[in-house]
Parts: sequence; structure tokens; C-alpha cells
Amino acid sequence: MAAKTRISLSVSRDLMNEFDSLAKSMGQPTRSKAVSEAMREYVANRKWEMAKKGNVPGVILLTYDHHSRGINMALTELQHEYPDVVTATMHLHLAKHTCLEVIAFKGDAARIRELAKMLQNQKGVLDLKLISSPA
Repeated sequence: MAAKTRISLSVSRDLMNEFDSLAKSMGQPTRSKAVSEAMREYVANRKWEMAKKGNVPGVILLTYDHHSRGINMALTELQHEYPDVVTATMHLHLAKHTCLEVIAFKGDAARIRELAKMLQNQKGVLDLKLISSPA
């Protein structure tokens, strides 16, 4: 059995309640088991994405709080800094303060990862998913 490490996290109460509720409904016996499973899934997905090379098509799904100061301009400017990979965008209003940006891309995998990291680091970004397809 692998050695275990005790960790401490700071998350919003709402997120914790939602996580606990979902984990319970999925039959997870403990929060630790649920967090471990979520971490394994995160690591597997990120390893797979980071290993891609060459020309890759796909989309970035970006959820953000559009009331966060400067977020709209920052996202637009970043997309304009990557004209070699960003091919199209679509903007959806999800709720009063939440928007979804769909950014279609096709280009060098390393350049796309760079764009995704820059987008993820913007204040107001709630979630980012990078979905690629075989070329």
C-alpha cells in the first residue's frame, strides 16, 4: 500500500457542499476517497493533454465571472495574441454573472497549452477545459 499524505485545502463552503453531495450520491465512502479519485482523473487528463505534439484541433471551454474587473478585455486580448491557433470563438450567457467562451483552435499543441495556461491564470476564470481531437 502506498504511503499517504495528509493535506489541508481551502475551498468555498458552497463548492465543498456540492462536492460532498455528489461524492455521496456516487457512492464514495469518504471525502478522502472522492478527492483522491478526482485528483487521479485530473492527473491522467493533464498528462494526456501535455503529451500531445504537432498540429492539434479542438476547443477551449472557458467559464468566467463577467463582472470580474477587466476579464472581458483580458480574454479578448489574449485570443488576439494567438492568431496562429485561435480560429473562432462563441460567447454564451449562462447566468447573471457567468459566461461561457468557446474558443476553437487548430495549431501547434505547445502553443495551445501556452494559451490555455494564460487564459486559466486570468482573475475571474472559474473553469477551463481543453478538448482536443485527432487531427
